[in-house]
Amino acid sequence: MRPHERPAPAPLKGGYDVDENAIRFSNYFHVLRELVHLTCGWLPLVPRFEDKLALGEHLHDDARAVTKVKRRLYELRHPSDYPGAPGAELTTLLDAMNAAGKPQEYLDVAYGQVKPALARAIRTHLDALDPVIDEPSLRLLQQVLARQDRHGLEIAHAPDGAPPGFADLGALEIRLREERPLTVMAPLVEPARDAFVEVTADGDPYLTDELYVNGDENHVPLAPEEQHHFFHGLMDAELSAAELMARNSHEHPEMPWDFHVDMARQTWDEVRHAKVHDILMRTELGCAWGDHPVGFAYFRSIYAYDLLGRLVLFNGTSEQKAMWRHSHRRKVLLEQGQDMVAMVFDYLLADEVPHVHNGVRWGSYLLGGDEAAYREKVRELRGDLDRTGKPVAR
Repeated sequence: MRPHERPAPAPLKGGYDVDENAIRFSNYFHVLRELVHLTCGWLPLVPRFEDKLALGEHLHDDARAVTKVKRRLYELRHPSDYPGAPGAELTTLLDAMNAAGKPQEYLDVAYGQVKPALARAIRTHLDALDPVIDEPSLRLLQQVLARQDRHGLEIAHAPDGAPPGFADLGALEIRLREERPLTVMAPLVEPARDAFVEVTADGDPYLTDELYVNGDENHVPLAPEEQHHFFHGLMDAELSAAELMARNSHEHPEMPWDFHVDMARQTWDEVRHAKVHDILMRTELGCAWGDHPVGFAYFRSIYAYDLLGRLVLFNGTSEQKAMWRHSHRRKVLLEQGQDMVAMVFDYLLADEVPHVHNGVRWGSYLLGGDEAAYREKVRELRGDLDRTGKPVAR
């Protein structure tokens, strides 16, 4: 085919100019960042397991979206990703989300008003942009929109209320020389569980210390009854881990954005682990979530520390020691012919590696980037632990 015989392309559409595009992405940034921040705060207080599971996944989606939106802002505003502060109208909507006093109130605003408004703005953006000139925005927005639409189907919330007092969230004013601080919720007393789950001070008395120690005295549960109790307790432990990571992010908005992405990923990992245990119990082991009591003593013992202490004692100690136990359990279970249960521990072990690295990376950051100082802090705080890894000094 000769050059002049090539089919004529469709004419360029034009769409938004660069400044308009940057304003729109700045508004998306504020909505998504606030959703990440507040979901991290509320996730531990949402009682229903299926909602925790969905929130952990949505949190991870939205955190990655913020990273990509920040990158697009950098590309459009060369060389800055600074989003300014939201204008009065968007501030009113975000403040309504912050004003929630109960978990369901948060879900109703976040999923009944904020996410639908974000999705409408993105659809408007996609309809107007030039798919050739602005293909990077096209691909990013298509991905974010698909996820927002899915999120709205996965969380129960009040029917979408009256739309906010604006038609297009993306076109709202941005105050370029201002910043919007994030509001931190009150500290947790304890996480919430499904109404049918019994919560006691001591948890399940069937679970012995020998299940959680490293070394020759470690006991791998093999009999059906002890596996019922063990995996039920492990499911609760995974939920507690997710809740701790979410609160690490929520309570420290001053940390670099990469920290929040890492905490969002670990939160998602931990709720996925809980989902695996839930399915394993119901399909392989003949038991179910809620069959046994749970307790929050270990959660409270870690949550009592500052961020550095939590990273040291959970990521740098609990997750690190769990790697040995998962490997040991997998080996014993394979020898006993329990291949599916062994595979679960194989994948748990794989996920623990980046979780331990999160402790090293961000613990070192809090100590001025000194990894040696972090290692020393690990040695120091491990002196506060009993033989199962639970802090006893506080």
